[in-house]
Amino acid sequence: MGIRLNIIAFLIFFCTVGHGQESEFVSGMLLDAETIEPISFASIRVKNRAVGVISNNDGSFRIPLKFRDLNDTLEITSMGYDSREIIIGDLIKDKLNRLYLNPMLIQLDEVTLKASKKRGKGRNAGNNEKPISAEEIIGQAIKNIPLNYPFNPQSYVGYYRDYQWKSGGYTNLNEAIVEVFDKGFGTSDYEDSNTRIYEYSRNMNFPIDSLSERLYDYGEYKTKTIPKAFLKSYGGNEFVILRIMDAIRNYNTFSYTFVDHLDTDFLKNHDFSLEDDTYLDGKALYVIDIYKHNWKFMVRGKIYISKDNFEIVKLEYATYDALLGTRKIRKTSKKIEDRLLYRTVVEYKKQDDKMFPSYISFSNKFEVKVPPLFTAKNVLIDFENQRFEIAFNRVPLHFKVLKDKNYNISYKGKGIDIEKVVLADSATVQLYPKMNLGDQALEVFYKEPGEIAKDDFRIVMDNIIDMDGNKLDYSETYSLMQFREFFVQQHKPVVKYPDKHLYMDKNWPIFQDQPIIKPDNYSDFWMNTPLRNEGAIIK
Repeated sequence: MGIRLNIIAFLIFFCTVGHGQESEFVSGMLLDAETIEPISFASIRVKNRAVGVISNNDGSFRIPLKFRDLNDTLEITSMGYDSREIIIGDLIKDKLNRLYLNPMLIQLDEVTLKASKKRGKGRNAGNNEKPISAEEIIGQAIKNIPLNYPFNPQSYVGYYRDYQWKSGGYTNLNEAIVEVFDKGFGTSDYEDSNTRIYEYSRNMNFPIDSLSERLYDYGEYKTKTIPKAFLKSYGGNEFVILRIMDAIRNYNTFSYTFVDHLDTDFLKNHDFSLEDDTYLDGKALYVIDIYKHNWKFMVRGKIYISKDNFEIVKLEYATYDALLGTRKIRKTSKKIEDRLLYRTVVEYKKQDDKMFPSYISFSNKFEVKVPPLFTAKNVLIDFENQRFEIAFNRVPLHFKVLKDKNYNISYKGKGIDIEKVVLADSATVQLYPKMNLGDQALEVFYKEPGEIAKDDFRIVMDNIIDMDGNKLDYSETYSLMQFREFFVQQHKPVVKYPDKHLYMDKNWPIFQDQPIIKPDNYSDFWMNTPLRNEGAIIK
């Protein structure tokens, strides 16, 4: 018996919920009709105009009002849902139009053939028909890349953004419209592709977190770090880093750890299992689970491959810290997301006979250390009075700061005993060392000030708090997710390249002093700014 598809009708429901979008846009949100969960990364195209957007994480999107006034039609496609067309004129201006989509249900009347490491004894064993194992399917898809993807020069105009996700909301949102000039899959994307920036802006409608905006810092204070990983601050380009994470485009060069070179390393570096098929725009796709686990890291992901021409449609890939105390995270552990290091998702869409990029998203977790509230702002060696003096930035709790056992002073690795502690003023203490024969303090104070090397002198203070209970030099940390995303709105063959001076400097931040020139057709493109409040979803 074959596979029977039960396709539930597509539902559209318009809500009259107010939404503060700009007046030149009509806004919508895609939701799953059964779960009322947002449908993210859905393709929303303006029919016959070769432009469109991808829905945001919250399912939201916006379309310029001019397409509504022209009575254009939207084509909506999303993996696992039936494709439908929506007349833009039916969308209500100045309201958030909620579009409920019913998922495509697939019922199997026979046992699904599972993948194996070697060719099994299925109906295709022993002949040259379609592959039946996950490894064979992926191998065929990689082999077919030269056939399925453009090797001639193309350009891609799209919406780029980077932002951070903190406590359930967006922060530090930067947006741009850019055009990528890609000389084709036969060239090095990093070396040969160039980008032109049409416009960029820092969105001040979302919160700004100045601490998390800083460069990664792995120095003494480690004010911004990625747990269990290292990311060098090149002082340069966020967009270039994002494109490197497209392992399909960079299939024959190194993209990121474990995927390495997709064409030579991907299969040998992972385990795979074949899952039930899914559908995109009416076309059946293989769904293959990706798994890797060693003593330090774990990888989970999925790769979606078309069943007709073996095109790689989508790749989801996430790396986790596998160590949880002394136990490893299991493949199905519910705590896996707490250990996420980074995730990348890339999807391609077929037009005519080739696959073109639809979007790429790269995210990583990082931690920010908040500067301590209570610190020692100055430590002096008073040679004239033969004492040490410590000035605090806040008033310390006196009975704590006057205890000599709360200070550990050493010179050249040898301890200095404290005889007494005196409160000079409300925020300054003076420490008098023992100066008897043989005491280490004698070596300090019988030298000239210039003879004391900074690295030879050390003071450690413990169990000291200020009047508000803040511990000395204590820094709180908080976690955020960093996102970089690019959503293609239009692609076209390259007829003529721009002058070189119009290209973005790859080694300089995308949002700082880059050449900005809008083309004549700039109004055809727009920033698909996410909703300011995800809480607008009503369940």
